[in-house]
Parts: sequence; C-alpha cells; structure tokens
Amino acid sequence: MQPKAEDNERQTPPTTACPAWCIGHDADAPDKDDDHLHEATPALMPCIALERTTDEIGTIHHHPTATELTLVRYQCPHDSDTWLYIGDGSRSHGLDITLESARRLVKVLEQYMAVAEEGRGGGAG
Repeated sequence: MQPKAEDNERQTPPTTACPAWCIGHDADAPDKDDDHLHEATPALMPCIALERTTDEIGTIHHHPTATELTLVRYQCPHDSDTWLYIGDGSRSHGLDITLESARRLVKVLEQYMAVAEEGRGGGAG
C-alpha cells in the first residue's frame, strides 16, 4: 500500500492548472490549449558514463565519457500520474519512471552500493 503522500504526488488530479511544483512549460505545439506539460525545475547531475562506439571494421570500443544527467519531474495534462525523467536529454538515452519507481530505484541502488562497498573491503571512505 502506498503512503498518502505518494498518492498525492503520483496521482495529482488531471488538470491544466499547474501543481505547486510546476515551473511551466509548453510542449511541442505552442498554439494548442492542451499542450501544456507540468514540469518541475530540473536537477542536473554530472557523471561519468560508459560510451560505446563501433569502428569501421565493426569492433566495439568502450570508453568513459563525462556527461550530465537531467532529472525532471513532470505530468502531462489530463494524466493523473507524475513521472520522473532521468537522462542526458537525448531521445535515445532516457528513462521515464513513476515517482514510486524512482523511490524503489534509490533503495535498490543504496543496497547495491552497500554490497559493492563490502566487496571492496568496506574501509572508511
């Protein structure tokens, strides 16, 4: 069962009126009344990502690349679900998940990292 706060965040009543967290943003069709996308202020996170490239003979190369991930909470008009986008801004490198899924992801990442730290010796960091 979801906590009441999660219900309120995830299932904001469908409306074109902006939620308190919305900074306002028009989607791709500026002349339409229903193109408004409720969007929160983005959070930017610098990180290192593994980039894969293929050379002319088909060999795959992997190399770390500095990038910046964008995290944005948003809600489409007439939709009760609130979503979190995590990605680099390109259409091919992003993930759109519910806020509840984001909470589960954080919890699993914390557990995963704790196990990874134990495997490295678990010393003070």
